[in-house]
Amino acid sequence: MQSCKYTFSERKFLKNKETVSQNSFLFLQDMTRAMNNITCIIKAIMALAVCLAIFSCQKTVEQPEPEVKDRVLLYYAAGFNNLSGDLEEDIEELSSEGYVPQRTSGNVLLIFQNLAQGSYSNPVSPVLYRVYKDDSGNIVRNTLLTLEAGTVAASAETVNTILTTVRDTYPSYEYGMIFSSHATGWLPASGTTVRSMPGENASPLSIGNEYSPETGTSVQYEINLPDFADAIPMHLDYILFDACFMGGVEVAYQLKDKCDRVAFSQAEVLADGFDYTSMASQLLQSSSGLYEVCKTYYEHYMGLSGDYQSATVSLVDCRMMEQLAQVCKEIYSTHREELDNINPNDVQCFGRISEHRYFYDLADIMEQLDLSADEQESFSSALDGCIIYAATTGKMINLTIDRFCGLSSYCTNKFTYDDFYKTLAWNQATCMIE
Repeated sequence: MQSCKYTFSERKFLKNKETVSQNSFLFLQDMTRAMNNITCIIKAIMALAVCLAIFSCQKTVEQPEPEVKDRVLLYYAAGFNNLSGDLEEDIEELSSEGYVPQRTSGNVLLIFQNLAQGSYSNPVSPVLYRVYKDDSGNIVRNTLLTLEAGTVAASAETVNTILTTVRDTYPSYEYGMIFSSHATGWLPASGTTVRSMPGENASPLSIGNEYSPETGTSVQYEINLPDFADAIPMHLDYILFDACFMGGVEVAYQLKDKCDRVAFSQAEVLADGFDYTSMASQLLQSSSGLYEVCKTYYEHYMGLSGDYQSATVSLVDCRMMEQLAQVCKEIYSTHREELDNINPNDVQCFGRISEHRYFYDLADIMEQLDLSADEQESFSSALDGCIIYAATTGKMINLTIDRFCGLSSYCTNKFTYDDFYKTLAWNQATCMIE
């Protein structure tokens, strides 16, 4: 019995030992599987991290821009004056409500602004910045240049500084500029004389008329036409003047070596100005955009009523101005006596008040002369070669406009600005004022 009992215990021990070994083996198998699973998980996490890192790097790498742009549009706002609010609205429409080009496109939209903030005694820093959409479609305003506080934008020096910066920063096949401010065309800059303001909703005073924080409203800063032209450091495809009385033969001829085309108004421009919601799209996405801008401008005001139905606009090919000058010179020389006896009151004028009665319809001046059929044909042909587009609503507030060719001109027997007029390139080419 003892022997049997011993044998049973031994077998039980051996069986327990075998069970322990099996359990240990199973435990090791489980541990191995767990370690393998952990290894797989770690590898998966590492692979995911690498993918995320690669994806993150790809998102932050910006796509390159074209080294040479297709089109660059600069909006130049000399608005340290009573137009600051209107120009600010135009800038908002231009930079957010209309077409804003992608950063990587061949189109560049630039804005230079000098706008009064509150009192004219508060100096502001004029700023040049680029407006574009990033890769996510967000509108970005990237500052390129900030000028010293109190800098006057209505100066030839500032015009040159800004355009030089634009040229050097963005090489381009085409450059265009919108110049927005007060203006009185070719009239000499007063510099120190405060002129009487026009009627409500209108906006004249000379090229880029502005005030300064140092002098307040007692001094006005303006740019003479020859100085404005000389300040342009590169050839422009076009200039659009959103300003009054710039639509003269004197302006187009003075700019003929600086730009191919110019768009402007022969009379005043209501404070609302041009349509800036469509401006960038028309000028940056189409080679015929400037024509559409002028057409849109005319159609907008023609669709209004009362005093708001007031507009003159034309688009002129400056490259054809030399031919017009030659024809006019011959006519002025041949008809000198008639020219000297013209009564300005008989000619269509685009100024409503005495301060602005220096802008007359060029074709109507010719109508005062006894031209031969050949002379009339030569003049009409030369004029047609210059005018790409011309339109008027037929009035400017309380002024009737029933004769309109698309170019204004100074007239003989006005006398006031004869001496200054003789310094202009147009008069030197045509000798209208001797």
